Amino acid sequence: MRKLFKLAWRDIWRNRRRSFLTMGAILFAVTLISVSISANVGTYDATEQLMVRLSTSELQVQHRRYHEERTLENSLDETLIDAADLTSQQAWITASARRLSGFGLASSDSSSAGILIVGVEPDKEPGVSNMVRVRTGDATLGQEDHGAVLLGSLLAKNLNLSPGDSIVVLTQGYHNVMGAEIYVVRGLVRASMPELDRAVMVMTLPAAQQLFSMPGRFTELVLRTDAHNKAKAYAALLQASLSEPDYVALPWQTLMPELDQWRRLDDASNYIFYSFLLLIIGFEIFNTTTMSMMERVREFGVMMAMGLKPHQVGGMVALELAMKVLMGTVAGFVVAVVVVYFLGQEPIPLTAGMKEMYDDIGFVTDGIYFSSKLSIYVFPVISVALMALASMLFPVIRMRSFSPVKALRAL
Repeated sequence: MRKLFKLAWRDIWRNRRRSFLTMGAILFAVTLISVSISANVGTYDATEQLMVRLSTSELQVQHRRYHEERTLENSLDETLIDAADLTSQQAWITASARRLSGFGLASSDSSSAGILIVGVEPDKEPGVSNMVRVRTGDATLGQEDHGAVLLGSLLAKNLNLSPGDSIVVLTQGYHNVMGAEIYVVRGLVRASMPELDRAVMVMTLPAAQQLFSMPGRFTELVLRTDAHNKAKAYAALLQASLSEPDYVALPWQTLMPELDQWRRLDDASNYIFYSFLLLIIGFEIFNTTTMSMMERVREFGVMMAMGLKPHQVGGMVALELAMKVLMGTVAGFVVAVVVVYFLGQEPIPLTAGMKEMYDDIGFVTDGIYFSSKLSIYVFPVISVALMALASMLFPVIRMRSFSPVKALRAL
């Protein structure tokens, strides 16, 4: 075995150009796929985190039926769930806030519109989401501003309202109790989605509880965690700690299924591209390997005539090819790690045109991020190595079928 190893190692460097071509193809494939996966994972993670924290945050505790039937009857009782107690029990919860969401009719002097009313805790809401993003120059809500509201900028435009104007709100509250109030528009907010921007009205939680006639109740307990990609595992842990059977912990994948499905679909299309790239690399390795083996037929014939058995010649060839794959894969891994490390220092900013294009398709990001997780190298290294080894099987098997006489007579 040791002699075969020495022969295989020496044969690699007899034709350096062809050996470097094979190893270079492997290096290129590993590096390209690793960097591509790093960009995809990094950008997707940044985009998911940004979009999740724009509204729903990572986790929410809701009534079991609220996600499907968003009615006030499917609300939570604050005496049955304590946000501060949950936060102290689960170290991975970094912030929490209560919300009360309902629907109503808003009217101004010139127009009316259906609205989504969101009651928030002004001092805690910024810690769990960026939903309340007040327009530059406008005032925001304070904890005691129960007579003031914030309007989505498109909603205010449709109702012809500005900060300082009054707005009348009519609602059908808890147990069908009618509610009516007049509020002062304190400021305008910019929501992440146009459909939310043209419908949302934000007020304090106590004001919303009074408007909907449901003191001591709210619809969502919004939780922020230390890692958005662990939301499903955290939801399972939180569910086990909830004592009320009608209350459930939902991760953002359930609250925003379209975002999770979009990533899965894009991942599938990316892996189709990687598969075609692997096939191209495999054919290139197959071609160079087959040419190299065919040029050395007489050499193999001499070796078999000197006493080496066909399986030993085949083993030597397999060992030679395996060493090429190993060196190419290791070199590709090292180059990929270095490239990803430098690219991961700062995200690549997008131009204004690219940002506008991504906004049009609902892709919220401010740049291209690169992930440095070790898991991004698993698929490239294993898949490229297996593809390279598979493309070398035919030449190795062909070598084992040669007889010394036929090999020596080959031109």
